[in-house]
Amino acid sequence: MADLGAVDQDLLDCMEQMIMADRKLRWSIVQRGYWVQGVNSFRDFLRAVEPYGLEGRAELIRCPTLITAAEEDPLSRLAQRLYYRLRCEKTMIRFTAAEGAGGHCEMANRSLLNRPVLDWLDVQFQG
Repeated sequence: MADLGAVDQDLLDCMEQMIMADRKLRWSIVQRGYWVQGVNSFRDFLRAVEPYGLEGRAELIRCPTLITAAEEDPLSRLAQRLYYRLRCEKTMIRFTAAEGAGGHCEMANRSLLNRPVLDWLDVQFQG
C-alpha cells in the first residue's frame, strides 16, 4: 500500500485483533513497536514505519553491504530479493539450522555469525 496510515478502519481493527491474539506479535508490534516509534495506536504505528521501507531505495545504496540470512528466520525470506536489487558491492552469507544458526539474528550460534561478519568488516575498513 502506498499510504499505510489510510488503511480502512475495519481492516485495521481486524489486523489489530489478530495481533493482540498472538503473544509474539503483540510484543513485537504493540509493546515494543509502539514504544520504539513513540505512538499509541496501530494506525499511527503504520504511519510511523512506512518511511522505513526499501522500495525504490535499495538501488540507491552505494556503500558495501553485507546481508546475512538465517534459514529459519521469516525475515530472511526477503534477503535474496534485497541482494539482487542492490547495485553496490555486496556480500550475502547464509546460515543454516544444522549449524545452529538458522533462527532470527543467528542467536543460537552467534560465534558462527561473528567470525565471517567481523572478517567482512576487516576487509571493508582495510581498503
